[in-house]
Amino acid sequence: MFGGVRWVGAAHKTTPKATAASRGRAVPAAERLAGLAEPREWAAAIMARLAARLDSPRGTVSFDDAVTMVCESTGWPVGHVWVQTPTGWRSSGAWFSPEPAAAGTAKADSYAALRETTALTDLGSGRGIVAAVLHLESCRFLPGLEGLGSPFRQGHATALGLRAVVGVPVHTTVAGRRKVTAVIEFITAREVEPDGALAEALLAVADRARRRIARKAKSAPQAQLKSLDIEIPDHLAG
Repeated sequence: MFGGVRWVGAAHKTTPKATAASRGRAVPAAERLAGLAEPREWAAAIMARLAARLDSPRGTVSFDDAVTMVCESTGWPVGHVWVQTPTGWRSSGAWFSPEPAAAGTAKADSYAALRETTALTDLGSGRGIVAAVLHLESCRFLPGLEGLGSPFRQGHATALGLRAVVGVPVHTTVAGRRKVTAVIEFITAREVEPDGALAEALLAVADRARRRIARKAKSAPQAQLKSLDIEIPDHLAG
């Protein structure tokens, strides 16, 4: 079911050397070192942004904050969040993509089309990167664009030159059971297998977004939960 999936997590570190060996080519030492350094630099940048946010008067991390801080730290062009609802996995509405002026007219149209298509997509009980994340409840990396779970989304992403998908689980305790209720999705312009440090940084951001959801769910009267912003999955509203 998950052919070509690469497993990502703090306990499993895949180096560029190992990846290249599996593809049958040797990698120069300089390329190996650069490949190892970049994800670690991204991890450090993400953690610095997260610490700054937590030290700010606001002190919380929304899903929009989560995708923005990761995309701005890594250069990944698209960040988005799927949430589980009673009818299937749907877009939360949280989104990051380049500003239209920076992307150019044609690309701006493609980013807008990708966002609009995503808003209309229902992944059912889980497809693509959502299914991959749910399978092990861990960070996942899928080369290619099949992880987008929709041929329409794949078409728009292909037009933008995007090439791979990274998924990060957001865990919530529901009825005393810890489960994945949201998946943060990043679409990248090149295949990058995050090392343990980057996976840990991504999970740290997801955990802070989870805490904000949990606080909202506990503090709001049940009758008012439906009126809160879309970051709260519908099933948490009882």
